[in-house]
Amino acid sequence: MPRGRHGRHQGVARLGVQTTPDSPGSPEKTRIAFIDIGRSIAALLVFYTHIPGPWVRANGEHAPVIDFIETFTSEPMHMAKQGIGQLSVPFFFLVSGFVVTPIALRQGHRRFAINRFVRVYLPLGFVLLLTSLALWAQLEPQSTGQSQELTPWTMFTNWMLVNYLLYPQVVLMPVAWTMIIEVLFYALLFVLLPVLRRSVWLTIAIELTFVFVVLMSRSALNESYSLFAVNVSYLPIMVIGQTIWAVTTKRIPLWVGSVFGALAWMLYVLADIIDVGRIDNSYNLALAFAVACFLLGMFAEPKLKQRRIWTELSERSYSLYLLHALVLFVVLGVLRPAVPFAVALPIAIVCTFAVVEVSYRFVERPSHSLARKLSRIGARSKSHSAQEQDAKPPSETVDVGSAQALANEITLELPRIEPAPRRPPRQQGRQQGRQPGQRPRRPVRRQPGQQQGDPQREQRRPPAPPPRSLPKAQPPSAQPGQQASAQPAARRPAQPPPRSGTAAPRRVAREGEMGRVGESPPPPRRR
Repeated sequence: MPRGRHGRHQGVARLGVQTTPDSPGSPEKTRIAFIDIGRSIAALLVFYTHIPGPWVRANGEHAPVIDFIETFTSEPMHMAKQGIGQLSVPFFFLVSGFVVTPIALRQGHRRFAINRFVRVYLPLGFVLLLTSLALWAQLEPQSTGQSQELTPWTMFTNWMLVNYLLYPQVVLMPVAWTMIIEVLFYALLFVLLPVLRRSVWLTIAIELTFVFVVLMSRSALNESYSLFAVNVSYLPIMVIGQTIWAVTTKRIPLWVGSVFGALAWMLYVLADIIDVGRIDNSYNLALAFAVACFLLGMFAEPKLKQRRIWTELSERSYSLYLLHALVLFVVLGVLRPAVPFAVALPIAIVCTFAVVEVSYRFVERPSHSLARKLSRIGARSKSHSAQEQDAKPPSETVDVGSAQALANEITLELPRIEPAPRRPPRQQGRQQGRQPGQRPRRPVRRQPGQQQGDPQREQRRPPAPPPRSLPKAQPPSAQPGQQASAQPAARRPAQPPPRSGTAAPRRVAREGEMGRVGESPPPPRRR
């Protein structure tokens, strides 16, 4: 891939978002700031939501601060049953549709499948092992009220996420229900990748048709197919994110994207109308609010600054999403009722972030490296074609990201953005080769036919005055110096540049009346 500035700028433009430095002295942005901020806040909202509902109300705890927050957040948004964290789920799905689609185009079938499998299932397996240990020790992790029978088969189905497609369900990790929707979207992209490379609008049309057919036939087969339809009913959110990506990258017109966005919204509302796995009436409002926040973040991206806190939280959002409920419920169950809830809750929060950090450093981040290594196996045979592609000009290569973007992908795919090239200031564009603080050059006026001498000498010379009329020709008895002074300046040979160590000769202002330096001046004229 091209490493030049033009190639990086082209890759950023194709992604749909460009970043520029906020000021000449500030560092350039290398990430999409609004996605980092949005994913960080979304993960924290999910973390908070599992405190008041599944724990405080279920165990009869008294927490005035949490009651105050719920009064002004979840209850006005009609989300008291699931909590304000319900807004996070559609935002995560929008990010997946917006970011994973160009990654699938770049990586191809083999690399995309390997990367998705390793990045999703290795951290998921680690959380499953911790959950199984907590169930075996009877520490009572989070439960949805469904069966938590611990057998090798149930552990395998929960790791592969197919437990959400099998009836009756055995749910060991309640928070993993969104991951099966992510995997279904990855599988749909994998199947439609040849079509996506040729026609984006046709791909989106096929995806919407697939969702409509599944929703309309949800009760035609058995209960497992009905569970499959419940998970497919969330795919229109990814399609909306995919449509936003296609419009911002000029792959489809705005009016086509508007039609697709409206159809995806209608399919999502249809799932609510026919009651496909909906437990309250807040799903449509949550999606509308998430889309508004996503578009607002896109428009505000040039004004947002890249902060380390958002970057760190965004990269750990997957581990935080998977582990927060397990650690929170286990620690609170161990500390209560021996420790007051006001003391047990901060301890549980600190323990949660500690386990998340361990998981990120020793499980999730190594899984990224392993995914890159496995995806490169067998790709060395194509090194010759890759070298030919690198030899092409940047305008002829397809580059949605750089090698650094591949190295820094995270589970829900936030590729890093290469900085756009800086535009030179206006004065610098006018005076090429001029150092900062240096005075501009003055143009040197030369007489017609005069040859150019030493550039440094020309720069030091002051502007010459306009030439005066030349004196009349001297008689033949004049001295050699007088004959030389009568010659026009255009016929004189150019003086050689001064030698090093010697001072440059002083230029004679009145060239028409006096000869060269060192010659005797002409005698005064007699009247």
